[in-house]
Amino acid sequence: MGICRQIAWTTGWWNGCSKGRIEHMFDSGELQGMTDEGLLDAVRRAHGAAAFAQAAEVLAVRELYRRRGATERGAEFAAAEASMAVQISETVAAGLIDIGIGLDRLPRIREAFASGRIDLARTQVLVENVRDLPEELLADVEPTLIDVAERLPPARLRQTVRRWVARLDPAGESRRRERREGDRDVRIKAVQDGMAVFDGLVPAVGAQTVAMRLREMSLQVCRSDPRTMTQRRADALVALADGARHLRCTCNRGKRCTAKESEPSRRPLIQIGVPAETFLGESDAPAHLAGYGPIDAAVVHRIAEYARFQLIPERIEDPTSSEEAARPDPAQWQDRDVRALDGMCRFPGCTMPSSESLLDHSVPFDTVRRGTVLANLAVLCTRHLRLKAAAGRGETSWRIDRVDADRLRWRSPTGDERTTLREGERYLFPHTDIEAFHAIWPSPASVSAPPHPSTVDLTYPIEHGAFVHPELVSMTPENEPPGHLVVENPSR
Repeated sequence: MGICRQIAWTTGWWNGCSKGRIEHMFDSGELQGMTDEGLLDAVRRAHGAAAFAQAAEVLAVRELYRRRGATERGAEFAAAEASMAVQISETVAAGLIDIGIGLDRLPRIREAFASGRIDLARTQVLVENVRDLPEELLADVEPTLIDVAERLPPARLRQTVRRWVARLDPAGESRRRERREGDRDVRIKAVQDGMAVFDGLVPAVGAQTVAMRLREMSLQVCRSDPRTMTQRRADALVALADGARHLRCTCNRGKRCTAKESEPSRRPLIQIGVPAETFLGESDAPAHLAGYGPIDAAVVHRIAEYARFQLIPERIEDPTSSEEAARPDPAQWQDRDVRALDGMCRFPGCTMPSSESLLDHSVPFDTVRRGTVLANLAVLCTRHLRLKAAAGRGETSWRIDRVDADRLRWRSPTGDERTTLREGERYLFPHTDIEAFHAIWPSPASVSAPPHPSTVDLTYPIEHGAFVHPELVSMTPENEPPGHLVVENPSR
């Protein structure tokens, strides 16, 4: 079956993948005449067709690599050949070859990819994170991995799979981290209009330290500063490199500016949830770095010397009002516990750390007598709290429901449903992670590195530059400035 016919068969949408059929869709206004549900169905089908095409490209370039000889120079020349054929960089071509090699050991995942069920981004996450698992384990875990890949966006999928792999192979987590730490680098690439791209690969704890420090500096200016959050972060990075402790406000209001000229230097807040057994050296269960995902026990022990600790007790059932009232400050412990248990914003796919997010009540806060309970609270970033507040006021047809103490269900205006869980709880209390695999693989002392490790992050195979419409910048949670929300019945 030809590629075009296979796409049509896979998606059930384009008949014969005809160019004329696609052009007709746009020329005739067919998209404009679709319902909202029809448009989203078109998005799903187009995404499935794109995933099939991505799979065809990966498998084709993998076969090219095989024919040129499975040697280092063969891979080098295969990548060069593929890059010339379709005008992609050799780095991206090598990354596609690497994914294809990984799929050789994952026949079910390869089949799901080739049928359009999971796309390139999710396939890469799965391939990268199960490389070291033995064949006998892969056969058991592949169906579950495919199922969860169909339900989670790439960022959350990466965290979930890494958590499960760390439980299957706790001894190998340090080895995997050390291998990746060896790849750390910072790169600067010149682009047009006198600008440059600054990026790199650094250990997650260090990256979060930089991110939190830049955010703190971005919030030191007054409300009249004309810069967006993205511009402030960029300026803060340069100021930090220059040795400045604060970001200079650009409101040009002189003495009327309310920004503080200087603040005492302090360590940025980074939240890490650690099981007691891991902290005491009795277990190798991974810890949770808020907004990022799992880190191994060795990193926890390394940073423990400088950390401030808070004990989060497990509660099998939600505390009653009388138990809350017995505590000296229930609002304070609720804030601490729910941030630790949620770990990050509860919107599907959002990875904003709980320390940079806000507390929300599923049922509006009741000021009568004893207040709220832990099960009524959830962490939401500023942007998604605005979304929930708008839904509560009837300004949008989104629906957000509390299923139980652990699950929060989101329903979009066109009927898509996603349920999110308390991510941090699955690290603090590993036995609550009931979907995880429980077999423990006795990790060998060493495992050979993959023949050609991926050198790029193919979260999606496009390199996005500046937005044509600047207002779109604020459509991501990390670019939502705080303090732009009015919430009725705020918590105390």
